[in-house]
Amino acid sequence: MRYFLLPLGCATNKADSERIAAVLESIGYTLADNEEDASVIGIVACSIRQSAIDRVYSKIHKWNQRKRKKPLITFVSGCILPEDQRKFLKLFDLLVKLEEVSKLPQMLKEYGVVAPQSFWEITPRRGSSYKALVPIQNGCDKFCTFCAVPYTRGREESRPSAEILTEVDELLVGGYKQITLLGQNVNSYGLDVETEMSFAELLREIGKKADAAPHKVWVHYTSPHPRDMNADVYEVQSSSPSLANYLNLPLQSGDDEVLRRMNRRYSLEQYLEKLDLARKYMPDLTVSTDIIVGFCGETTEQFERTRAAMVRGKFDLAFIAQYSARPGAVAQQRFQDDVAKADKKQRDIDLTDVLRETAAENNQKLVGKVITVLVEQVSRKPGKLLGRSEGLKSVEFESGDQDLIGNFVDMKITSADAWRLQGELIGFNEAN
Repeated sequence: MRYFLLPLGCATNKADSERIAAVLESIGYTLADNEEDASVIGIVACSIRQSAIDRVYSKIHKWNQRKRKKPLITFVSGCILPEDQRKFLKLFDLLVKLEEVSKLPQMLKEYGVVAPQSFWEITPRRGSSYKALVPIQNGCDKFCTFCAVPYTRGREESRPSAEILTEVDELLVGGYKQITLLGQNVNSYGLDVETEMSFAELLREIGKKADAAPHKVWVHYTSPHPRDMNADVYEVQSSSPSLANYLNLPLQSGDDEVLRRMNRRYSLEQYLEKLDLARKYMPDLTVSTDIIVGFCGETTEQFERTRAAMVRGKFDLAFIAQYSARPGAVAQQRFQDDVAKADKKQRDIDLTDVLRETAAENNQKLVGKVITVLVEQVSRKPGKLLGRSEGLKSVEFESGDQDLIGNFVDMKITSADAWRLQGELIGFNEAN
């Protein structure tokens, strides 16, 4: 039998889908090229964004119509609010909680009792031969009022460091060149277990292993919470060649009152101090952030403070979202979603304009320099390939050699705009 999986939402859901795929393949299922060729279809859902939930309903409607013509089993798993779970139970054949993924073969084949297995113990089916996602922590204890994660994934749970380090060892032996550590609040790792190492200590051990690998490796992590960020992490990150010179530090708002309503538990001043400290340790750091515009009660003046914070932050990348209420999140129960959609859209445009200026200014500093790029795919433009820099900036260059994909190359940057660098290929990086 053939299966198809559709992960929605964040990178953590993608990592979860790799473990679900491994469970299916352990009982003989093979991956279908597309959903039409599959007899088992699973969706790894995300209740955090309404757009992702809307897509679930669109897909399951289509799949249930298909059942009239030929046999099909559907299941849903992932990051799902209780209210969405109740609705999905009526639409999908199976609802599989993440902690029960190892029981999926029982549910599908009813072939007998399977010994319980920890979700972390499942070896994922990697979606790439050179890039890997490694979850180190699950759940969240921060309870931001706009977010439903504590109610979909539960409280923070740190994965045992021994398991993480073993997985990293296996990836390095397998020749993987980019490893991304995942967690809802990745830098809160170890805070829930007195006997575990801290995030900085874990990062140091992973950096040592990557530095000792026979090939070049980039290690990224996402996403940290500003409240738990400290100099120890920056010191470790700056001391290892393999720990990427990149930081995603979500701001969410530049206004202290909005941050208070969001329950972020830091001020703009505290955020900027931590951002400045990161750049002190790593002067060439590429920085991205997350921003929500139009949060409940956000006034024009409060938004202007966010715009000013964007200018001050000089970010290279930003993930800007227009606020939408999610059932189960505190904000949906406590506050009114009272910012007009047109205002949210305009604020999104305004911040994108700021980002365009700061990103273009930062990217122009790279023109004429030689940087390392990990080649990822064929560009839509004929005769060109795409890759990413250590700071995850998109780089396009002329080449028809698809054997470069999955390898590090040296690139001279010839031009740049806010969203992409253009380069001239020099050759393979000697550290491949």
